Amino acid sequence: MAKPNEIVRVGEHEGVKLIRLGSGAIREEQEVEAIGRELLALTAEPGQRLVLSFLGIEYLTSLVLGKLIQVHKRLSESGGEIRLADIHPRIYEVFRITQLDKLFKVYDHEREALASFLSDAER
Repeated sequence: MAKPNEIVRVGEHEGVKLIRLGSGAIREEQEVEAIGRELLALTAEPGQRLVLSFLGIEYLTSLVLGKLIQVHKRLSESGGEIRLADIHPRIYEVFRITQLDKLFKVYDHEREALASFLSDAER
């Protein structure tokens, strides 16, 4: 199992938190819990804007989806938002089947998700 700081890397650009997950597969419950803790910690401050990149992730357990829903709910309640990017086609199919593609704004690339936040701020 990877260490938490190897699973979730956080940067920032113009007030938007850029979150990148480690590569490969997210299968272990400990990894899912570490990701959940890191993401929920980022929601502590009201109005947070997050971009979560799945670049390099080819598989994830459904437990990750539950954590994403928790994060989305907490952000929505505090005036924040999360946008997803770089989702592998196989994983995106799960989002589509479960209709999570309607709950989350999903972008092909991290830079597009970031640009969407920045263009929202200009309005």
